[in-house]
Amino acid sequence: MDFIIISVGNEILSGDISNTNAAYMAKKLTKLGHKVKKITTIPDDVDIIAEEVRKASEDADFVLVTGGLGATHDDVTAEGIAKAFGKKLVINREVYDWLSKLSRNEEAVRKISSVPEGSEIIWNDVGAAPAFIVENVAVMPGVPAEMENTFEKILDRFEKGSYYEDTVRIEGFEVKIVDKLNRVVEQFPDVQIGSYPKSGYVLVKFSGSDEKRVKEAIKKFEELVNAKG
Repeated sequence: MDFIIISVGNEILSGDISNTNAAYMAKKLTKLGHKVKKITTIPDDVDIIAEEVRKASEDADFVLVTGGLGATHDDVTAEGIAKAFGKKLVINREVYDWLSKLSRNEEAVRKISSVPEGSEIIWNDVGAAPAFIVENVAVMPGVPAEMENTFEKILDRFEKGSYYEDTVRIEGFEVKIVDKLNRVVEQFPDVQIGSYPKSGYVLVKFSGSDEKRVKEAIKKFEELVNAKG
């Protein structure tokens, strides 16, 4: 399946926090044989959220959104998602009743309980705000522990694909292997090949859905690197 990940939060755009949520989800999805087409970070703005989610919903099989589900003024993700699909925000009674037992702050309880009509609730075992799914979009809290808790439940819905990866370490600088690497890339278009320069060496990662093809690409690359002359 093809996925698009959207992270919502001014704090990410300002550099106040790192976007670990997107990295966590992308890695998990890739290891399960899925493809992440794009990762986008957007501000806490209803119109921008609506526009980005609407486009992503059309461009990917499934969209994962994190952030902006709390009770403060800048938590506007649910409103943006509702606008994206032309739906009303409605109070989910189960969420409302559960939160009312935890807090007497009526305004906060009502806000966190408000989701786009027709949403499926994904309960959050480590925090207050639940995740929800509407259309082909899952929306999760931005707090990493809460995102992971709800994401793992959502991930179980998707059938696992085949995936294999391995890395080759080459001593020296990337310029040493560029021509050889390009030849392998051209010969194995079905294998994902990434080159990652480090201090004094390069890691070349090979990955794909066909283990045999990945291993063949690695073998070809090593032959080229080790060839004399």
